[in-house]
Amino acid sequence: MNDDEKGLNDVTDRKAKAAVIGVGLIGEQHAESYFENPRAELVMVCDMNPERARAVGERFGVPWTADMDDVGKSEAEIVSVATPDHAHCSPVLAMLDAGKHIVVEKPLATVTEEALRMVNLANRKNLMMTVNLGNRWNPTYTNIRDSVQSGEIGNPVMTYSRTSDTIWVPRKMLSWAGRSGPQWFLFAHTMDLVRWIIGQEAHEVYAIGEKKILKSEGIDAYDAIQAMVRFDDSFATFETSWIVPEAFPHIVESLLTLNGSNGRIQLDGANGGFELSSDQVGKHMYARPSLWTYFKLPYTWWGALRNMVDCVLDGGEPAITAADGLRVVAMIEAMERSIETRQPVTIDSRLKA
Repeated sequence: MNDDEKGLNDVTDRKAKAAVIGVGLIGEQHAESYFENPRAELVMVCDMNPERARAVGERFGVPWTADMDDVGKSEAEIVSVATPDHAHCSPVLAMLDAGKHIVVEKPLATVTEEALRMVNLANRKNLMMTVNLGNRWNPTYTNIRDSVQSGEIGNPVMTYSRTSDTIWVPRKMLSWAGRSGPQWFLFAHTMDLVRWIIGQEAHEVYAIGEKKILKSEGIDAYDAIQAMVRFDDSFATFETSWIVPEAFPHIVESLLTLNGSNGRIQLDGANGGFELSSDQVGKHMYARPSLWTYFKLPYTWWGALRNMVDCVLDGGEPAITAADGLRVVAMIEAMERSIETRQPVTIDSRLKA
């Protein structure tokens, strides 16, 4: 083997080194994605709970820490930040200062000003940052986008999107539900999907929301929200709820309708899988059995992580840009402001705040 061939193999065989900050329910799955990716090497996990950090580190056989500074000093090139929705800004800024490329669990932030700080610092440091919006790698949604972008329904006119969770999510799944809400946990996905599918930006939102049921249980989060959004050349209605009864045969309810000038697409996302009844478990559910006891997401969900690994190794820019994440944060924050003021709010005004 000559020196040129050896050098080519060295490049081909190189693995992108990755670490994860926040290895709870979703963060552990970030770690698993890097661990299983043949092009990546998981080098460290971090969690403010040392017992949790140790458990996940031992599971994958990698160093663990409760000190975020250790991650900044590590050999990791990519850092996933999978802390709770409201706690992304500080670790992202710290890791950008340490020279790391960043994958942020959705949403990028829950305050537009924080999202702007992250995006601006990444740009100044010439570092890549992406947001884990896993539905963009779901074949169903990529096919819907291809259909719309190829003109099969004509020009988009009106979109309807409803994605909700059972009340189990704020009651039991998320200890920090009162610091988030269905708007951040679910609209982050659906608002991004619609703007991506139709290829248009959102400009104005009018929304109504209610806090009663969850608030009575000590969870300061919206029970339900309805928002009307004006895009470049169409409009959309977004609905979400965190109070679907636990008896509902899904954890997540998902409906999408796109009406165009010459066609229509409709998706019942929740019923896309198989149906299973089990006397052993004592439930009947339209979902993967793993969802009965643990919120395990599918392989396609981690496309943003694999994409960042490929970008580090091969060059190029992430498929989901930091600007995408920023725009969605501004949409949701404008929606929150509209609920408070009972008036339409322009989305660009949040980006200038």
